[in-house]
Amino acid sequence: MSQVENDTVVKTSSGILEGVVEEGVVVFRGVPYAAPVNGENRFSPPQPFEPWDGIRPAIEDGPIPPQRPSRLAGVMGDFDFPYDENCLTLNIWTPALDKSDCPVVVWIHGGAFVSGAGSLPWYNGAKLAGDHNLVVVSVNYRLGALGFLYHPEVSAGNLGLRDQVAALEWVKSQIAVFGGDPDNVTLMGQSAGAISAYALLANTHARDLFQRVILQSGRFSSFETPESGSAAAVALAEIAGVEIGKLKSLQVEEILDAQSELARQKADFAATNIPILPIIDDDLIPKNFHEAAVDGAKGKEVMLGSTHDEMYAFLAGVPEITGASDTQVEAVFKRELGDKWLDGLNFCRNRRPGAGPLELLSLCLNETNFAGQTAEFAERLGSAGISAWLYRFDWFAPNSPFGACHCIELPFIFNTFDKWQPPMIAGIDQNEAEALARLIQKTWANFARNGDPNHEGLLQWPAYNKGDRSELRWGRFIEVVRRPEGLNIKFFGRDT
Repeated sequence: MSQVENDTVVKTSSGILEGVVEEGVVVFRGVPYAAPVNGENRFSPPQPFEPWDGIRPAIEDGPIPPQRPSRLAGVMGDFDFPYDENCLTLNIWTPALDKSDCPVVVWIHGGAFVSGAGSLPWYNGAKLAGDHNLVVVSVNYRLGALGFLYHPEVSAGNLGLRDQVAALEWVKSQIAVFGGDPDNVTLMGQSAGAISAYALLANTHARDLFQRVILQSGRFSSFETPESGSAAAVALAEIAGVEIGKLKSLQVEEILDAQSELARQKADFAATNIPILPIIDDDLIPKNFHEAAVDGAKGKEVMLGSTHDEMYAFLAGVPEITGASDTQVEAVFKRELGDKWLDGLNFCRNRRPGAGPLELLSLCLNETNFAGQTAEFAERLGSAGISAWLYRFDWFAPNSPFGACHCIELPFIFNTFDKWQPPMIAGIDQNEAEALARLIQKTWANFARNGDPNHEGLLQWPAYNKGDRSELRWGRFIEVVRRPEGLNIKFFGRDT
């Protein structure tokens, strides 16, 4: 890992920051990229942070966005950090301040737009930065109703996405003093973070703030219409017992309570419903956002993938799922596939002979959500002549009930096994896991550096095209395969 020999002080346009040396890199924590968003600024777009005098310490994480425990806490593990509305901060890891050409990776965390934080120890960027000569930036952005509520009387919506754009603008203007190259930025997101990155690809301004994108386990049809978004806001206000215009004056805890109840009311059997989503506002997110995302990827490189058992994170160990009747299983296939439900059910049964309800539902929902939408976007990119590399993460802990589930790749991407021990990887062989993590990090870093993930330590990974449908499988054995046909359902003809 690189050794830091220079000091830990930088001068930004807002003022002087002092970081700290950790694990051989310089870290700046809790760096504000936008002004406070509480009080009168609640439900307002982000504004520039006021400059400060003197040296501002940047040695402690900023507060995480207000949230309740994640629904995946039993899979990923839990955390307990102070939260506050004024959460618009960055963490920055750099191998050295005297550099000027390090590729930059900006991380957008997942969490169904209601939980998580870029500042969690899980996403510590020290190894990516130090071992691979990158500048790594993680972003805290507004979540839940505070970040994504939409109603004409309250909020224009998409505030969490606007926070991300503000963070990217800050990176563009300031990252050079941290040793980063503002013209070589890779936007990397997982789950809600990948959905966010997809939306930013579709935005004509945001797409100019990064050169490459990594989309991990995204579900790219996860957007609301203004009508459905307004209805969710009205329902939230009714739950909170206030007029819609009074949401701005509620206590944070009251908003979180109402948000949790809204999620409970919107829950459906074997579904991953998100209570409050980004809005197709025809401003930040255009109406033809699927076509716009492809257009935004032109001139860029894209790496995208999913995990083998995404849905096990949501379904494994749930008695209602494992004990589901044939009628319940068929109802899910009908909900997801409409008049093609029987073809889909037969397809899943043929893929997994003897499958029970958990396996059938997992296969169906992975295909209609994560894996299927990822593969279809790869098809669209390949057909447009855009360089794209498709992967699937197949590795799983031998004794885990969760398989290669949603989020399982995250400890490998950041090689942070020492900073969390999620249940989904309980009982792992540490040496094996860290060897895979080093290979994955080098691959991700190579992509960030030059737009091609290939390197001497990896099997040749061809870019995706319609002819060979190449997909790299990350497992105990690394292999490149021709991705088989899925359910042959087109998800992206559904622009609103």
